[in-house]
Amino acid sequence: MGAPRVSSCSSVAGVDYRYELRRGDEVVATGHLSYERGLELGARIEIGGQPGIVRMVEPLLGEREVRLVVQLLLDRR
Repeated sequence: MGAPRVSSCSSVAGVDYRYELRRGDEVVATGHLSYERGLELGARIEIGGQPGIVRMVEPLLGEREVRLVVQLLLDRR
């Protein structure tokens, strides 16, 4: 799987996401990204250098983007 990339415009191919990056119940970042393929629950991805697991993927009514919730993995200190 390729890494997600931040999108400044709609992609011609692939899926556009509106993401929430979470640590527990806390939302630590939000943004937009494009991915060449659809993401599935449980997929491991990296956003902004932060590894996480996809916890929710759902369409947004009236929007081209898909809502994506990613749970950060525990700090590896």
